[in-house]
Amino acid sequence: MGVRRVMGAMAITGAVALGSAGLFLDRWDDERLTVSYAVAEPVRELVVDGLAGGIEVRAGDAVRVVEEQSFRGDPPRTRHEVVDGTLRLAYDCSSCGVGYRVTVPAGTVVRLNSGAGGIRLRGLAGEVQATAGTGGVEASGLTSAKVRVTAETGGVDLSFATSPTAVEARSAVGGVRVSVPGGEPYAVDAGSEVGGVEVTVPRQDGAARTITARAGTGGVAVTGA
Repeated sequence: MGVRRVMGAMAITGAVALGSAGLFLDRWDDERLTVSYAVAEPVRELVVDGLAGGIEVRAGDAVRVVEEQSFRGDPPRTRHEVVDGTLRLAYDCSSCGVGYRVTVPAGTVVRLNSGAGGIRLRGLAGEVQATAGTGGVEASGLTSAKVRVTAETGGVDLSFATSPTAVEARSAVGGVRVSVPGGEPYAVDAGSEVGGVEVTVPRQDGAARTITARAGTGGVAVTGA
């Protein structure tokens, strides 16, 4: 069992590092442009549809967006609009990437999609849904009750400051680590097709709080602080 745990930890560490390093991609470095702006309208939900680039979302007092654009030829055609309290960020182009750094109130619902590039979250309290194609997902200081995260290639590393109600963390290639405060029991579904599995939180079938942590290739750890 000791060897199994060490192999899992090594796989997790490597995969999460890959995701963090790939947060903002510079695939098109002929030209770069930084665009920043504040959003005055009330925002209850943030939706980001990223193609190539990374996404970082932090809790703050006001809504602010920074676009890190890299492109060859024509710059990306970016869009941002607020409709019924939902701020939606998107862009299109032929040869470009846009990395987003967004600040929103902590309780904002966040729904993110990054085709190529990592996702990083800090201090959020609202519901979170995040998907990364190539790149990892890393979050810290979460007080969100519900979090659902998927990474195709890259690790998942979630750290909670308060006990969540429902967590789902999955990675096809890369490790998965979920860290929650100790004390509360969880119904845990943890597994890996190739990699070690370690669960140290109190487990209870049918518990009100649930954690799903699964990896295709890479270790899985569910730990209580």
